[in-house]
Amino acid sequence: MARVYAQTDVGIWSDDDFLDLGLHAQWLYWHLFSQPDLSYCGVTDWRPKRIVPKAAGLTLGTVLDAARELCERHYIVTDEDTEEVLVRSFVRSDGLLKQRNMGAAVAKAHATIASRTLAGVVVHELQRLHAEHPDWSSWSALESVLSKRSINPYELTSEKGPDDPPEMPFGNPSGNPFGKGSPNPFGNPSGKGSGKASDDPPF
Repeated sequence: MARVYAQTDVGIWSDDDFLDLGLHAQWLYWHLFSQPDLSYCGVTDWRPKRIVPKAAGLTLGTVLDAARELCERHYIVTDEDTEEVLVRSFVRSDGLLKQRNMGAAVAKAHATIASRTLAGVVVHELQRLHAEHPDWSSWSALESVLSKRSINPYELTSEKGPDDPPEMPFGNPSGNPFGKGSPNPFGNPSGKGSGKASDDPPF
């Protein structure tokens, strides 16, 4: 069932890293974040040509440039082969796992991700959240997901290690987005498992 509302933290409008994004990148972020079919893991279809008609004057080039910027700053990770995009911080921003019984819904959504890379990044993000809030009751339904292969999105680019630099709640440091195995909107991202989830910046 498609969702009707999208929940977010309005503090994003005082976050310097988000404010440093260009207008089109901000627009594309909110377009993806507010999709009615965005899964409980933050994954939706990645079909840039279908985004073009959503605003007057929008072009495919503008969409792709905005996606490149979001990928550079790790707001999104895309897989062109499976035509999926992950809004990386969705689970954290939406506050789903604070709610009892939502772990099962997130686990079910994880099982539907076609991209093995995006699935691994979701595991990484869940592991980080679990390390911060181990007392949430929703984790019991996610034990099998948490044990799966984890992929640190920062290791998909060669520029940043998991400790560099610390991030603010909605901030994302830049890296080289088009190096080997980069999470960019024009190719299939790939990577290997990450280190400890607790070593990574919160967003």
